Amino acid sequence: MNCFVLGCVFNTTIVILSACGLLLMGTAIYMVEWFPQYGAEQDITAFTIVTIVVGAVTLAAGLSMCAAVCTKHRCMLYVISLSSIGIFCFQLGAFLWLATQSQTERIAMLSTESYEDQPKYFDKLQLDFECCGIDKPSDWTSSSWGKKNIGEVPGSCCNTPAPVKSCSLTSDIVFSEGCQRPLFHYMETMYNIIVAALLVTCVFQFSAIFVSCCVARVYKDDTYDRLTD
Repeated sequence: MNCFVLGCVFNTTIVILSACGLLLMGTAIYMVEWFPQYGAEQDITAFTIVTIVVGAVTLAAGLSMCAAVCTKHRCMLYVISLSSIGIFCFQLGAFLWLATQSQTERIAMLSTESYEDQPKYFDKLQLDFECCGIDKPSDWTSSSWGKKNIGEVPGSCCNTPAPVKSCSLTSDIVFSEGCQRPLFHYMETMYNIIVAALLVTCVFQFSAIFVSCCVARVYKDDTYDRLTD
């Protein structure tokens, strides 16, 4: 293989693996910090832990390849090539597992009954997504909060310039859409990003198996310097 082409492929693999590793960890950490834990804490935690571990391993693989090419360590390149086989299998397994998860079904349904226990979170959810209730604003009428505030919805349901404690359910300023659909749609977007990044990671990790060996062989032939010229 031409040294210039090999160098380009090797460097591209390093960049892609490192970038995907950071993307996976960043997205998973964001999900842990933001998404609700209404009865589905274990499901979300399992997903994010696997993603963070895969991201960390992927980032480590990219950085180790960078260290090997910078130090021109041939043995290290061979070790990376061999370890890439195990890493690839791990990444592929994680990809297949994550891709088959239906988060819309696994995540527990939101409940207006949790409002009195976690009002700040529910208010933030309704304000961020400009939504009200679970499926519709009238969901509040059957909640314990709604029974104490008949005909009203929380202020976070109200599209007002200044915060209010509550407003009438029949008011025109009440957000008309429920929160479940936009929240799940947003979550699915995050999961799709993770699955797509994992797929790209698997492809480049597989290429790392062969590219690392090729670079090590070029280095053995005393032509390795041409890769960095």
